Amino acid sequence: MVLKMQMLLQRYKKAVRKTANYFRKAGVRKAVFGLSAGLDSTITALLLIEALGKENVFALIMPSKHTKKRDIKDAIEFCEKHGIAYKVCKIDRIVKDIVSFGLAKTKLAKGNIIPRIRMILLYCYANSNNALVVGTSNKTELMLGYFTKYGDGAADIFPIASFYKTELIELAKLLGIPEKIVEKRPSAGLWPGQYDEKELGLSYKEIDSILKLMEKKVSEEAILKRFPKAKRVLQLVKANAHKRKQVIIS
Repeated sequence: MVLKMQMLLQRYKKAVRKTANYFRKAGVRKAVFGLSAGLDSTITALLLIEALGKENVFALIMPSKHTKKRDIKDAIEFCEKHGIAYKVCKIDRIVKDIVSFGLAKTKLAKGNIIPRIRMILLYCYANSNNALVVGTSNKTELMLGYFTKYGDGAADIFPIASFYKTELIELAKLLGIPEKIVEKRPSAGLWPGQYDEKELGLSYKEIDSILKLMEKKVSEEAILKRFPKAKRVLQLVKANAHKRKQVIIS
């Protein structure tokens, strides 16, 4: 167990170095990212501070009407504790304006407006301040395609993309992240009562176990035999393959 934790920390340090090198090669010093005060964005924030220095890290806190007040408070507290600059941008008015055009006919279409607005704000800041946009998606989300295309799936770099969600939970404890953040129920906050594990139908522990078997090229038949509920995960990985690819120009 101790060795496992040491290896996890080593991987984190490697991610810090790779991020620092990415910015150095790009000739850019500043980073901007969306801080929700959830597990992923908090770990990303700590990684950026270590890689670039707190003076080069800017957090955008972008609550919608579905965002819990405690999350806004936690995000502000984090920024002030760690000495990083931030701005709170409430996005409800923009969401309302876009919905008013009548193009979003489904709950998913309306929900996806939120992360796409956040992406626009992040790139507005980046363009104005010679910064790069840093994404906060983890390996589990990226493999599943469990993100909004051109929303939270849009970024210049994803520093924690090599970590499964369950690994990030363990890493958070090693990094001293408060329990109130670690224990938050994962949610993208796209609509009331939207929680990741509820929507996916499996726990992250189950999902990560299935994804690890897929990575090892274990057959679908063998995976389903071991995890009868794995069909949902297998379907998502296949159906969302287009999200993980660059735009194809034919």
